Amino acid sequence: MIPAQSPIIVRFAAAPSTMVKHTRLRHAIVGAIEAGELSMGTKIVGERELSAALGVSLGTAQKALGQLVNEGFLVRRQGHGTYVGSVRRPITGSWHFRFVGADGGIELPVFTSVAERRIETGEGPWSIALGADPKGYVMIRRSIDVDGKFLCASELYLPASRFARLLRMAQKRFTDTNLKTILADEFAAPTLQSQGLAHVVRLDKQTAEIIGVASGVAGIQVDVTGRSFGRIPITFQRISVPQTSYALKLDFNPPGTDAGDI
Repeated sequence: MIPAQSPIIVRFAAAPSTMVKHTRLRHAIVGAIEAGELSMGTKIVGERELSAALGVSLGTAQKALGQLVNEGFLVRRQGHGTYVGSVRRPITGSWHFRFVGADGGIELPVFTSVAERRIETGEGPWSIALGADPKGYVMIRRSIDVDGKFLCASELYLPASRFARLLRMAQKRFTDTNLKTILADEFAAPTLQSQGLAHVVRLDKQTAEIIGVASGVAGIQVDVTGRSFGRIPITFQRISVPQTSYALKLDFNPPGTDAGDI
């Protein structure tokens, strides 16, 4: 039986009730790991015991723990159980996921996980921003974890004629990685400038599922076009941010530079 003072139980109970339950459980475990309350190698109680202690379905517990295994926070040892894995490192040099407290200060650490990769053949704001491509567009959907406090969602589109190899790369390469670094190192396509527009929208079902909120709640949607040499557009990114007390920086320049340096 899980003790009532377990950091997982305490953090789960303290999470916003509006958050989807499997996301609340994920945040509780991640928060406990990052705070040192669950050290590396600690065994996590079984999914059935966890679901009973928290009053959630077995499917909810399985979904939360499965996601944490995929992200590297937890590891499964055949015949032995699930254990805390190595602590992840936040991405460096983020342009767009730069959150601070209401009074400013140090930016919160950001972690990324890939939810989906595929070819998009339809038209949309990405085709308008990037231009027509006969091979379609690489779409990478990610979950963005901001210091274990809340999640954002990202849909990144790139011309498939140039960037299709992204679909063949190992998924672990995209975990906690700044994709701009991959584009610069693997494709000689550094992002040199970006521009975006922000809107208040009702979050659709798929986005809300990633963020861990109810479908249809209000959030901020930021559409950003990234440009490389010759101001050629190489990426279109749709960022979705839930309601939060943290402020999002919107200068959209590489950290440590001024707009005039671009």
